[in-house]
Amino acid sequence: MNQSVNKEIVLICDIGGTNVRFGLYEEGQKGNVDFDAKYKCSEFTSFEEAVSTYLSTKSKKPTLCVIGAAGNIDEYNGEVLTTNTPWKASTSKLRQQCPFFKHIRLVNDFALQGWAVEELTRAQYRSVFSTSEQQKNLKEGSLVLIGPGTGLGTCLILQDRKHPRTIYTSEAGHSTMPHVDFNPKPGEMSATTTVKQAEKDNRDNQILLTALKKYYAKKGQVPVTEHIVSGTGITNVYHAFRDGVIPSEKSQRVPSERIEELAKNGDPIALKTFKFFNAYLGAHAGTLAATTKTQKIFFCGGLMASDWVIAQLEKSAEFKRQFIFRAGMTDAMKTVSFSASLYRDMATLGAVSRAKRLIAVTKAEEAKRQATTDIVRSLAVLGEVVASIKRKDVTQYYNKLVEAIHRYPAESNDPTPSPQTFKIRSGKKEIFKRNGRTR
Repeated sequence: MNQSVNKEIVLICDIGGTNVRFGLYEEGQKGNVDFDAKYKCSEFTSFEEAVSTYLSTKSKKPTLCVIGAAGNIDEYNGEVLTTNTPWKASTSKLRQQCPFFKHIRLVNDFALQGWAVEELTRAQYRSVFSTSEQQKNLKEGSLVLIGPGTGLGTCLILQDRKHPRTIYTSEAGHSTMPHVDFNPKPGEMSATTTVKQAEKDNRDNQILLTALKKYYAKKGQVPVTEHIVSGTGITNVYHAFRDGVIPSEKSQRVPSERIEELAKNGDPIALKTFKFFNAYLGAHAGTLAATTKTQKIFFCGGLMASDWVIAQLEKSAEFKRQFIFRAGMTDAMKTVSFSASLYRDMATLGAVSRAKRLIAVTKAEEAKRQATTDIVRSLAVLGEVVASIKRKDVTQYYNKLVEAIHRYPAESNDPTPSPQTFKIRSGKKEIFKRNGRTR
């Protein structure tokens, strides 16, 4: 049989707020998955309908499925309700629609970025601050992923040599905003200019917090970390400093990409925006490092893919100050290392990683089923051997015994037994010898 016939094919789905993308990954495929179809979510009444529409265009039928989706995932019921889609993705409904799927995995979109870490080559990420080769290695030890993009994604990766990699997703971006102050820390220079700058920064911080509270109070919300540490947050900070208020109309809001360009050209308000972004990012990262006791922080996401943003982070004294100075943990915080992804499509790479693992699980299950089948068949053969002994049918007895030996040989290089290798003692309990060894 052609080996390609037995290859597993994985359907990979990427559910966004507006669009859903589909692509196929075949077992043994090199490189990333090619999303060859993108549909508007609003064009379908259900996720299952979108899947069926895509599969109707394919000659190859997938056997496995990985679904990446933004939003809170109910792992018990296998459901996710995304923010802007008109329907709920459900593994049970998809299995009813597509019974040929052996396994379906529903994964949080930022967790996929965590799974991508094991696929990254050394050329696809860089160290930040640290140059130690030991600290650069992401494949050993636990780490926290922080991804400022449109929102703020966070996940924890637990890994060591004795246990499989485990990824815990988090909504830490919606946690209470960390406390940030710009007063000189112990051991820092406390010259008059430094104190005056700290006082000004603290006043600006109050202006920012006041603008955020007013803006989100209108929505019936309280400000959270991602309202500063994200692309949306950068827009909030910029308007708070430029206008004193944060506009509600999308058309009036300056996008983070434009603010980055303004900062590159020396715009003082845009530069101040990134100063505060880095300060709050440092405070948030410090909280996560302290609570999880990890020694590695890995940055990814749309904003952190910018060389300029990373360069500003490395030069930011505020990031280090807000990260390091914590009561009773300052020395421990100084040992934490930082890295940043240079690969822009981490979620897709993570989907490939999950596809590979799902294929491995499927292959292991099939091997286990085959082994169980072989054992059952061998027991049946041995049963026939016993029956032939009772009938004193020596020829049939020998043939069945050879069949059983072939099925489970003592050693892989044992020769096929011949009638001369067996000695049958009639009238007593039969003792069988092979190459001089009692079996």
